[in-house]
Amino acid sequence: MFARMVKGHIKPGKLEYATRLLENDVIPLLKKQHGFRDEISFFSEGIDEGYAISFWDTKADLEKYEREVYPEVREKMVNLFDDLPMSRKFEVSNSTWYHIHAA
Repeated sequence: MFARMVKGHIKPGKLEYATRLLENDVIPLLKKQHGFRDEISFFSEGIDEGYAISFWDTKADLEKYEREVYPEVREKMVNLFDDLPMSRKFEVSNSTWYHIHAA
């Protein structure tokens, strides 16, 4: 399993909008992607920072999403962030939710 973490600085006063946008536009789009498993997002009002972690069956599924779908997601969120969000990929080594254990 692989995870994709996105971190961005949200413009002041846009946290509620960010939550709605993820719930109404982004998550339904993610659910249509092959290999998508879950999305967890969280925000900090004090520093207007947001994180989203998506979980994918394979690295290939994650990378296909990055190439073919994420540009559309980024376009939907362009007015939300001060600058382009940072993203990183990880291989998941442990999880109580998905019953993954380190090799």
